[in-house]
Amino acid sequence: MGILNLDMNTALAPLFQMLSHFDEQEIQLALGKFIPKTLKKKTILLKEGETAKEVYYLLQGMMRLYYEKDGVDISAYFFTENMFAGAYDSFSFQRPSSHYIEALEECEVLAISYPDLQQLYLEVPKMNELVRKILEERFFALHQLFTSQILDSPEERYLNLLNDNPELLERVPQHHIATFLGVTPVSLSRIRNRSAKKMMKQG
Repeated sequence: MGILNLDMNTALAPLFQMLSHFDEQEIQLALGKFIPKTLKKKTILLKEGETAKEVYYLLQGMMRLYYEKDGVDISAYFFTENMFAGAYDSFSFQRPSSHYIEALEECEVLAISYPDLQQLYLEVPKMNELVRKILEERFFALHQLFTSQILDSPEERYLNLLNDNPELLERVPQHHIATFLGVTPVSLSRIRNRSAKKMMKQG
């Protein structure tokens, strides 16, 4: 599905909500810096050692942030619709990334480059406040994830994912879910079976 086939009023509604404190001219200036793109499934947008040139607003689809260690990739975060996706540390500081960004599904995005965002900060100062708020929200989400990795068991992390983001379990391949939870695919299968049995008993 191409980006022009999306219901843009619906797809852009959350973004317009983010820009609700901008006036009409500021909204036009902001949106004018974003370039619509269609990204094929499994496209690698950023590799370890590369510097991020863009960040993306996801209209449709899903991206994955992952690391590679000893030839194995380890999923660390999933970006879904209405989220800004990318390697924020690499993009913000224009330094080599320590991780990868992949389009896990075919994605329809609005992309903005580093120079264009810097220019937008000058033209629309309110953009600084918006980006800071987005980064604060992402920091909070990552802090919760980090805390869960330390304090919760793999089964508790799975149940948290089931309760908070059940769609991920439907859309993300199970081997990626396993590395995200820090378990093997076999262990994940056992956790899912135990959880299903518990839910059946409770039901």
